[in-house]
Amino acid sequence: MRNARTQAFRQAPWRILRQSAGSTLLGLVALLLVAGMYLAVSARLAAAGRVLLDLEDRRAELIRETTRLGAQLADLTSPERMVERAASMGFRPAHPKDTEYIVIEGYVEPEGFRAPPPIGSPVQPSGGLSPAYTETLAEWVIRVVAQLRGGR
Repeated sequence: MRNARTQAFRQAPWRILRQSAGSTLLGLVALLLVAGMYLAVSARLAAAGRVLLDLEDRRAELIRETTRLGAQLADLTSPERMVERAASMGFRPAHPKDTEYIVIEGYVEPEGFRAPPPIGSPVQPSGGLSPAYTETLAEWVIRVVAQLRGGR
C-alpha cells in the first residue's frame, strides 16, 4: 500500500524533462537578452568614442588654423610691412613743420599720468587718513608702552 502511494505522487518522466528544458531555455533567453543589451551599449560607446575622436581632430585642426592666421596677421601688421605698405600708397613720415595743431575752445586737458613712488622711497601718509591707520605695529607698541610708563 505504501508503494502505491509513492507511485501516485511521482511525476511522469516527460514532465520532468519539460520542466528542466523550460528552465534551461529561460536561462538561455535571459543570457541572450543581457548579451544583446551589452552589445548595444558597447556599439553606442564605440560610436560615441569615434565622434569624440573626430571632434578632437577638428579641434586640433582649428587650433592649427588659428595659430597660422595669427602668425599671418602678425606678419602683415609688423612695423616694417606697414611702412612698406604706407610708402606704396603714397604716405610719408610726418615732420614737425608739416604738423598743424588746432586749438579748441573749452577743452580741458586731462590730468597727466602720475606714476606711483618707487619701492625704496619713503612713504608719506596721505592727509585724509587717521594716524591710527598709518602707524606700524612697532610704533603702536612703543607709544602704548610710553603711555603706560608715563601714566604711573
